[in-house]
Amino acid sequence: MIQILDCTLRDGGYINDWRFGRSVIRGTLQRLEEAHIDIIECGFLTGMVHDDACSLFHSPEAIEPLLPAGERRAMYVAMIAMGEKELHPSALPVCSGKGITGIRLTFHQSEIDQAIAWARLIQEKGYLVFMQPVGTVLYTDLQLLQLVERMNELSPYAFYIVDTLGSMYRSDVAYRFYLIDENLSEEIHIGFHAHNNLQLAFANAQALGQIQTRRTLILDSSVYGMGRGAGNLPTELITQYINKTAGVRYDVTRVMDIYDEYIAPIRHAMSWGYSMPYHIAASHICHPNYATYLLGKRTLTMKDIERIILSIPAESKITYDPQLIRQLYHQFQSRHIDDAPSVATLSAAIAGRSLLLLAPGPSLQRCEEHIQNYIQREKPYVISVNCMPPQFHTDACFVSNHKRLDMIGRELARHPEIQALITSNIPRVEAPPACWYVDYDRYTNADPLVSDNAGLMLLSLLRACGAKAACLAGFDGFAGSAQQDLHARFRRQLELLALSLTFLTPSPYAPENGGCHV
Repeated sequence: MIQILDCTLRDGGYINDWRFGRSVIRGTLQRLEEAHIDIIECGFLTGMVHDDACSLFHSPEAIEPLLPAGERRAMYVAMIAMGEKELHPSALPVCSGKGITGIRLTFHQSEIDQAIAWARLIQEKGYLVFMQPVGTVLYTDLQLLQLVERMNELSPYAFYIVDTLGSMYRSDVAYRFYLIDENLSEEIHIGFHAHNNLQLAFANAQALGQIQTRRTLILDSSVYGMGRGAGNLPTELITQYINKTAGVRYDVTRVMDIYDEYIAPIRHAMSWGYSMPYHIAASHICHPNYATYLLGKRTLTMKDIERIILSIPAESKITYDPQLIRQLYHQFQSRHIDDAPSVATLSAAIAGRSLLLLAPGPSLQRCEEHIQNYIQREKPYVISVNCMPPQFHTDACFVSNHKRLDMIGRELARHPEIQALITSNIPRVEAPPACWYVDYDRYTNADPLVSDNAGLMLLSLLRACGAKAACLAGFDGFAGSAQQDLHARFRRQLELLALSLTFLTPSPYAPENGGCHV
């Protein structure tokens, strides 16, 4: 028998910091119930509660008012994650049977003894326990069998294969299932928690569903695969598959209602799902957050990302270390050079000229007429930033981004009259032959979130060339949930540069964020 466990409100919370809002939490639980989902995960049980709008709960009692009224068919559970968002089992009340009746306990290999002790406490409180070892693929056969023996002594409700890194192929999943199925007590269910880094979550779930066994199989999923990084097995796909292959059990239209009403607006503002960096991380059995960080820099080619991931020490691959990846990124980008000749040449080129910097924001098109009028009137030295806007004459193009150079390199080659300014993080052999090559480290700043922002780097370079003022266009700001913080950090760095700046197009960095200021 196959059961579906929906974890949208828990695993999906990594996308929006679990800030679904009480009405969305309540509505999602109601619709999952109406869809006849077998097991519904409400969120984390944790001492790190944000507020009532989050699917982070300080106790099972906090969950109970959100559950569907009346008779409920589904089992409701929550997760305790050891070492992450944990709540000690001693803080749990005795299970009343009115709210959640199961608790999922996730643990690392080094935490097995503590996890079993915690599981016994949870069982004593009357809850069903789901045991979920992080990174099952990392266990040797002997280690996995030894853990299975201890599960037989514990007798949890379910024991899981957890594809934490999204690196498991069909043969990997099937092999571990057979190994566990042959040695695990018959009354214990086997669960599978997939991640979609290799686009295999659905295929692996189907493969497990086709294995002949008397044991109940639990498949974790989330609506639209909502989850950090590459996301999870989509609930709408697996429920429809079961309906078609094993008889209709689930109302998939109610799952689609959840997407329409609650998930689609989140998807519009935030992203998750398969991408090349997550594929690279999974292929090298590496935590996906490393890929998330490198992808967020938006400066690297896929080859660059793979080179950095390959440089992560083996002992650090499984547990995400943000300080380490920042260090490795900086080391990868850092290629110190003596750029005095290039700085001198650029200084001579801009001497006595006003400066206009063109960033690739949409306001370049909206305010094209204003910008063209300024160019005709002031005859500035025009430098584009990581882009080549075709509607404007530019004197130079500043590129600090390997990925962008891959995109505009051919265009630069076709326009030798446009001077290329290239930072040294880009290998010299890949830069245009006649470029002015400048030192990367010299023009970065101390703020790790905007340290190598191209616009800030160019302004820093121009200041080193003696510039006192510049006009900016197309500096439209960052997108995404963290934009306010990034805008504040960017403005702070502008203040530290102490340049006189005029914004020709609306910008969150301008003193007065208004219309076109020409």
